[in-house]
Amino acid sequence: MKGFAVLVVVAFAAVAKAGLTDEQKAKLVQYYNDCLASTQVDKEVVAKARRGEFSDDPKLKEFFGCMFKKAGFQNDDGEIQVDVIRQKMPDDVDKAEADKVIAACQDKKGGTPAETAFEVYKCYWEATPNHISLA
Repeated sequence: MKGFAVLVVVAFAAVAKAGLTDEQKAKLVQYYNDCLASTQVDKEVVAKARRGEFSDDPKLKEFFGCMFKKAGFQNDDGEIQVDVIRQKMPDDVDKAEADKVIAACQDKKGGTPAETAFEVYKCYWEATPNHISLA
């Protein structure tokens, strides 16, 4: 589960404390900043979502969609790209545990690609007992 957790949680925040290269961290920071700017979501709404407090904010859903797309976790049609998620997992994660979370969450759907990203992230949050603390 840690692998999927690292990928998904980091996709919505800044930088994980371990498991990512400096280049990957820099890309994620840029994605985060780009998606904040393009969606104009309130940073506090994103911070609350990272703590498991989800609101039905359209801008938050667009933020998740933006992050998923930039990370390659979702294609233009809104389909979750499981192979990309697995490919981007750090080497130190338990792949079998991560696969359980992926299997539980990959088929979550919303009416739009952004809503699908939102539903997948919420599923991850509920399916993963340990959440990564971000810097």
